[in-house]
Amino acid sequence: MDPFTAITLAVFLPFILAAILPAVEKVLKGNIGWYASAVSFLSLLLIALAAPEIIHGGTIQKSVEWLPSMGIDFSFYMDGLSIMFGFIVSGIAVIIMSYSNGYMSKKEDLARYYQQLLFFMGSMLGMVFSANLLQLFIFWELTSITSFMLIGYWRNRPMSVYGATKSLLVTAGGGVFMLAGFLVLNIITGTFDLVTIMNDPSIIANIKAHDLFLPALVLILIGAASKSAQGPFYIWLPNAMEAPTPVSAFLHSATMVKAGIYLIARIHPIFSGTEAWFILVSGLGIITMLAAGFLAFRQTDIKGLLAYSTISQLAYMVAMYGYTTYQYPGIGVASATFHLLNHATFKACLFLVAGIVAHETATRDISKMGGLRKEMPITFVIGTIAALSMAGVPPLNGFLSKEMFYESSLEMGHLLGGPFEILIPLFAVLGGVFTFAYSIKFIDGIFLGKRRSRVLPKHIHEPSLVMLVPPALLSAIVILIGLFPSVAVQYIIEPASSAILLEDVHLHVSLWHGFTTALLMTVITFIAGIALYKRYDAIAAWQNRFNEIHPRFSVNYVYDSIVDGAKGKSKSFAAFMQPGPLKPYLVSMLLLFLFLGAVPAILVASVIIPANMEFGISFYEGLLLAIMVVSALGAAILKKYLHAIIAVSALGYIISLVFIYMRAPDLAMTQILVETLLTIIFLLVIVKVPQTFTEKIGRSVLVRDLLISSAVFATILVLLMNAFQGIASPFESISYYFIENSLPLAQGRNMVNVILVDFRGFDTLGEIVVISLAGLGVYNLIKSRSDDT
Repeated sequence: MDPFTAITLAVFLPFILAAILPAVEKVLKGNIGWYASAVSFLSLLLIALAAPEIIHGGTIQKSVEWLPSMGIDFSFYMDGLSIMFGFIVSGIAVIIMSYSNGYMSKKEDLARYYQQLLFFMGSMLGMVFSANLLQLFIFWELTSITSFMLIGYWRNRPMSVYGATKSLLVTAGGGVFMLAGFLVLNIITGTFDLVTIMNDPSIIANIKAHDLFLPALVLILIGAASKSAQGPFYIWLPNAMEAPTPVSAFLHSATMVKAGIYLIARIHPIFSGTEAWFILVSGLGIITMLAAGFLAFRQTDIKGLLAYSTISQLAYMVAMYGYTTYQYPGIGVASATFHLLNHATFKACLFLVAGIVAHETATRDISKMGGLRKEMPITFVIGTIAALSMAGVPPLNGFLSKEMFYESSLEMGHLLGGPFEILIPLFAVLGGVFTFAYSIKFIDGIFLGKRRSRVLPKHIHEPSLVMLVPPALLSAIVILIGLFPSVAVQYIIEPASSAILLEDVHLHVSLWHGFTTALLMTVITFIAGIALYKRYDAIAAWQNRFNEIHPRFSVNYVYDSIVDGAKGKSKSFAAFMQPGPLKPYLVSMLLLFLFLGAVPAILVASVIIPANMEFGISFYEGLLLAIMVVSALGAAILKKYLHAIIAVSALGYIISLVFIYMRAPDLAMTQILVETLLTIIFLLVIVKVPQTFTEKIGRSVLVRDLLISSAVFATILVLLMNAFQGIASPFESISYYFIENSLPLAQGRNMVNVILVDFRGFDTLGEIVVISLAGLGVYNLIKSRSDDT
């Protein structure tokens, strides 16, 4: 199998096999999670089939024609960076879905749970292998939508719904800014093909010299920051912890939050080597690293602590990818890429351990725990390994990437000189101190010391092997990469770093480099971290007091104010625009029609009624017209609902006869089907209402209605009489364009179909979306009504 086929299958098989998952569940029932694990493993194998050529320095791109009029192809690109992400996404997916078999209750809606996980996995894989910007954006937004569904999996929990909504608003909103950045980049380069842009030095030089360079960079970075919870956009991630713990382990440690990091790495060769890149990217990373590390102290929820640690660790990577100068554009690329891989292993392991602890103790509150090492010794060992790796303790993999972080910080400070020679390494060490402190809190607060609460179950024990093996496997990987880093470095990190820098990268990574400045920084980190941990609870208490005194000094407060304010404004606007009765809506629409139709006609028309009108009609046409007039009058004057509905239906069916007479059988069939459906709906509705009109219409209202309807009638009559000639001036009908081009351009002989799906394809798509949203709204109303009863 060629690599392109393998990658295409790896991306789309999760979507296809997830679609049939409900049918498979009927056979496997509670074991459906193993089916999802097998699908993930299949994607992992397919990526592995494509990997050998990429690992040895190759790249593969293959395209299929998609939007030829815009010069856009559906294209996948395989290089070291995309393959590394492919392994992380599919590999962690296998572990998470296997773990879920023990974590998720058999009473849960497992089909929906695993479907959404597979949809998310496919979206992530599609994103990292996309070769053009629009395709990347589509998969990017799919990850936002699927993560929204996963975070809000427990739909009956208000906080779950709140967290899901916040994540969607922040990440999808950031995606819109990112799309705007892509459009600006297209204006500069004339192409959406990311590979073409990356591999052409002249295009990159043109981008950096262009006036739109900074707007493009800022817009794209907003998208990346919102997805990876950086800067003020961090607020969605802690609330997303309301998701099931396996979802948190998958989305918020190894995959979704890495999407923004992937984007920064992918655009690195385009924007790096500039002051703007260093200031914006490294500045964002350093500030977020310190702020999130400090805010982690006040978290008593296990997953809340891990959420803030994730924000801080992601900021490490952002800062390292931002280390750049004109002469040395990729100072921190290798260290950031290595830490990205290491973080995926130890953080996924920590989330799974948190899930085990919460599963067995029935709480996520660290303040109620302590001393669990006695009842859960294996979980204690696994969790300790992962936490120490996050703290950067040797001989674990986190120590290696932390050392590389310190080395790149020293190099960046040295190249900048002046105060930065001290400040950048100082900020790096301070971030490491915070990390060390909250890592120790995870171990000490859960497993060491004595039990702090009697609320916990009396008999706490190790979980089943189904839940224990996945984190144990991840902890083993943490140790193996730490002891034997050369394998991971040679086959994953070097190809990925080479793909980012567009040049061969060779690294020498080992546990011992001698007595270096970076090692001294590590020792300082440990000493300062231990000292800070002694003040951990006092710092947390101070943060809580500050938050109580100054509640507005919070990004969450700003977010809630904006959202709640928008709800209030929307409610007021809706109350004004939709008072309830249908009549004001009809009057408003008719008046708007008169304004848009009659006023322009009167202003620009030279002759209102054409002089050469032909009034001759056949007997058949006259008969249809007479029946239509009688039906319309009946609908207006009949007093019983049933009679009026019959009159309206008769009018609709007569219109279908008009279509037949005009040789448009497809329109006639559509009219008959729609009319039949509406008649049935009307008949079902009138059963619930009085059978006669009860509204009494006053004389003034009647006069008003007659004036409006007469004006609408006159306007439509004038527009129809001028339809073939044009009110303003003679014009050529566009029908000739469709007649001449339907077959050569759209390969279709049915011009109506061609117009709907080709020439007006986006219009039809919009109509489908509107109808789908309306149908979804009706379904939710019916569902909520049935739930209430």
